[in-house]
Amino acid sequence: MRWLWFGVAASFLALCLGAGEADRDDFNRYLQGRYVFKQQCAPCHGETGRGNGPWAAEMTVKPRDFRKGIFKYRTTPMGTQPTDADLRRTIQRGVSGTAMPTFAKTLSERDLTAILVYLKNLSPRWKEDARIVAAAELPKAPEWFHEASALEERLQAGRSLFQQTCVPCHGVHGAGDGPGSKGLTNVWGQAAIPADLRVDHHRSGPDREDLFRTIAMGLDGTPMVGLRGAFTDEQIWELVAAVEALPKAAAASSGGKEGAKNEAE
Repeated sequence: MRWLWFGVAASFLALCLGAGEADRDDFNRYLQGRYVFKQQCAPCHGETGRGNGPWAAEMTVKPRDFRKGIFKYRTTPMGTQPTDADLRRTIQRGVSGTAMPTFAKTLSERDLTAILVYLKNLSPRWKEDARIVAAAELPKAPEWFHEASALEERLQAGRSLFQQTCVPCHGVHGAGDGPGSKGLTNVWGQAAIPADLRVDHHRSGPDREDLFRTIAMGLDGTPMVGLRGAFTDEQIWELVAAVEALPKAAAASSGGKEGAKNEAE
């Protein structure tokens, strides 16, 4: 047995000595990432990233299974891998409405970089060159969002697009209760419930640009496809305006019903 361990150690030493500086640095970051992942992520995602951590069973929105290598929040086309910046954004911001917290103040830059190295070793998709592409160039929000008359005109166009395109899943009022919302599943074998768009904070992020990215690029692994190409960027911004107006419309509707109830009493 002693000679067996000696042989293993000698082989490992030879491998390390033969590896380049970059390879050794990557291996060290991988080991560090695995350690940090087990400390911070394994309770939900499981020690091997399968989404089966001890806390996962109690969660409505299940933790991601990283072994499939499929990610929702990307600036890259559907079917390709997210950029490092995409992964960092999700980890640092968290995902609103789920158990995924923000790690902006919890993880150092060094630990975050190491986790990315570890994550990208959990699925063979990261080794497929065709899936590694540059981020799409996504525009900043146009100025008409700050001009009342222009915004109202764009909002009406966005509402028309919403009725044509989004209602089947998200429902007339964006409650996630459209006629096609039942029985939807994602690639992880879980129920894919359309988002309730009446909330103030969306899972993809708090900014207009986050909404644009979701509508334009879609959410990989889910029935939510990207609309860029089918619609122009201006039309997508009009959809963003329509979605942003939904919480206010829902609040006004709720207030009206409450007022009618009070008057009746």
